[in-house]
Amino acid sequence: MIQPLARIIRVFAVAGTLFLFFNCFGRRAKAEGPPDIHTVAANRLSIEQWNENNRKDFMDLGILMKGEIPGYLFTNLKIHDILIENMEIMEENLDNVERLQQDMNSIMESLQESDGDSLQSLMDGETSYEQEIGSIFSDIRDAQAEYEKGKKGLRQGLKMDRRRIIFIRDQTHSWKKEFHHLRYERAGLQQAVKRFNGSLNEAIFTDNHSKKEILELSSKLEKYRNELGQIELFIAESERIAWEETGAWVCIRPMLTFQEGELRRGVPLACEQKYEQGLRDYKRILRDMSIELDSI
Repeated sequence: MIQPLARIIRVFAVAGTLFLFFNCFGRRAKAEGPPDIHTVAANRLSIEQWNENNRKDFMDLGILMKGEIPGYLFTNLKIHDILIENMEIMEENLDNVERLQQDMNSIMESLQESDGDSLQSLMDGETSYEQEIGSIFSDIRDAQAEYEKGKKGLRQGLKMDRRRIIFIRDQTHSWKKEFHHLRYERAGLQQAVKRFNGSLNEAIFTDNHSKKEILELSSKLEKYRNELGQIELFIAESERIAWEETGAWVCIRPMLTFQEGELRRGVPLACEQKYEQGLRDYKRILRDMSIELDSI
């Protein structure tokens, strides 16, 4: 009875070892290696910046949660556990990224000291530097994705208490992304602006009935241009402005407040209000510009 059982255990052990081997092999095979050393350098710089920013965020988050989590221990144990679990997920994956960065540094040092000095040269007779570096980059992306899941978990936990957590960099990045698309719309009006400038130059040196109308429109377009520029400047500086307002890279705001006997939307940050107003104004100005230019 003991011998058959031992054989079964050995079979499972071998099967488990093979599974881990093929899983690791498959992961390495699937990991796309960098095309050249310049791509490696650019990716490493991007990861260093990501780690630096998120370390600062997590430091401010830790200070914030130190005052938040204990209160939920007595008021809402479920939220308490969600916050602790996701803080641990975030910290673990920040550490994973840092550890993988150190692994990458060791590999790059080895590459520089090797005779081959090429991404395609072999590290250990089987695996190339290209494959190993690609595998580490893949692991870093996985750790970063898990870190983002932790942030999402915090948002969901606090939402249960009708509160929202704001990561300043994430918030302002989404604003910049939105305005990136709007700037494309503005660029689409440039041909019409060029045609108008041609009409303006012609009107200046001629005396016709449309001269006054064109000069008035020129004044309007200049006003629009200045207004759009001011909004774009705010968006470009929004990360700094938001940080100066909150004094931290992470903050918590109520989603709802009780005012004058009514449940109302929580008061947003001043920079959020300015962004929302700026977004409305930017869209309105683009629409007005399009109408005015089409009228010429």
